[in-house]
Amino acid sequence: MGERILLVDDEKDLLEVLDEFLTEKGYQVSTAQNASQALDLVGREQFDLILSDINMPGTKGFELLAEVAQIRPTLKRALITAYDVRDYLRMARDHDVGNIIAKTTPFNFDEVELLIRNILTEDVFGLSHYVQGAISQTRLNTAAQVEPLIARITQDFPDNRQRRRFRQALGEIMINAFYYGARSERGDRKGEWSFDVTLSPEEEITVAWGMDEEKSGVLVADQKGRLTKKDVLYWLERNTTKGDDGLSHGLFDEHGKGLFITREIIDRLIINTKRTARTEVVMLNYREGLYDGFRPLWIHEF
Repeated sequence: MGERILLVDDEKDLLEVLDEFLTEKGYQVSTAQNASQALDLVGREQFDLILSDINMPGTKGFELLAEVAQIRPTLKRALITAYDVRDYLRMARDHDVGNIIAKTTPFNFDEVELLIRNILTEDVFGLSHYVQGAISQTRLNTAAQVEPLIARITQDFPDNRQRRRFRQALGEIMINAFYYGARSERGDRKGEWSFDVTLSPEEEITVAWGMDEEKSGVLVADQKGRLTKKDVLYWLERNTTKGDDGLSHGLFDEHGKGLFITREIIDRLIINTKRTARTEVVMLNYREGLYDGFRPLWIHEF
């Protein structure tokens, strides 16, 4: 370890707590309380990651990261906020930011460390990164397997809330992985989709699930890697933003709603994608009442 991290936040108490926590984990940490201090440090020193608050006096987090990208193009970037991440999806698209941490109550230090490790190491694939308990896994190669597999997975979860939310999310994500990921079908031609097709071994979908003391998790992965960060941000932003009529811009779209719906009903939606090789969608639900706060944005693209 020993990677260098620059923390930027006008909230001094949080800076001190995160500094102490990450230092204990083996990182070398520097701190700044505004964009001016951060840019001065970035100009003089080498860092592996900058993690900045969004809402600060003067230059905001998105603008700071844009300036940092001009100075240090290879410096990895992430943001943190106590506010609703949905309000920042347009800016995330405009500034190509895929990771925004949401401050929770109590503060989820383990989640912050996990995201930082993911960004720094790019070692993100596999449910075992996110769930510490025993993990089951199977392969999906026909559409007829989707509903029985959802029933099999959700019966293992401890309460009706978890089962209900995963049922809805898995229906969206498995169908997306099968038809858009593996088959590259078009959303505007659903009437032409074949429900009798069998995927080849090179197209099969991997599904894994498990639980630990804090959460339940499911992973759905295809072997094509067609999903991009740009597409995910576009669909999330389009289905969140409303027009003058009060309706979301994506209400009548043929494609893109599945990820938005899943993010709305699942505590943590994580997208990991390696172009032409693999796309993973990881869904995590925490034990009810364990952490309060908004959902983060978590997209890794390699």
